Amino acid sequence: MDAKKTEIRTLEGFLAVRELEAGQEGESRTIYGRAIVFNSESELLDDFGMTFREVIDPSAVTMDFLMTQDIKLNMLHDRNQTVARWNKGKGSLRLNLTREGLDFEFEAPKCDIGDRCLEMVRRGDYSGCSFEFYPKDYDVVERGEGKKDVLVKHRSFAKLSALTIGLDPAYRATSVNARELYDQTPSGIAEKKAEEEARQREEQEKKEAIEREMERRLAAMKRFDNIQ
Repeated sequence: MDAKKTEIRTLEGFLAVRELEAGQEGESRTIYGRAIVFNSESELLDDFGMTFREVIDPSAVTMDFLMTQDIKLNMLHDRNQTVARWNKGKGSLRLNLTREGLDFEFEAPKCDIGDRCLEMVRRGDYSGCSFEFYPKDYDVVERGEGKKDVLVKHRSFAKLSALTIGLDPAYRATSVNARELYDQTPSGIAEKKAEEEARQREEQEKKEAIEREMERRLAAMKRFDNIQ
């Protein structure tokens, strides 16, 4: 995984509009949910002939870490549809760490985006919560027999850039990310080593072929000089 690339993860969680307390009037505009779930394996992915899951360790998201982050809450991963923001502990987005994960809460802004977000969550059309991050420290472990089952355990993030309210509470990853994960498993490392050794052999063979051709030409020139 590349620390310079943003990773997007969508896990099973919850998303709802908070009900008004007794005696309060009007309509609640408070949306709350859980964007990151700790110690819970993601859905199974199958790509590049391997399967893998991910799990987020609680050490990856601490309050000290959150106090250094500028995190936007967007709809559908669209930065033009930001509905709340946590800027190093300040702003309209409220975050709360629990043993289960990272919870959030915000007041839907009174504008077209906020109204749409509120209505879609209330109807249940928006039911998933995602997070965008830059990976830092993580372990890659192969499990099982036959078809590989790989577990990636994140121990820390370089950056947590956004939370997202979305449609599908299902794990998402690109084939590029899957390839990067595979490259760090024992099988992937062995494959890369074999590819590198094959490349080096090919280069050596080309070098030797060029040297033989040069020797042949030099020998031909000497024979020509002798004839002269």
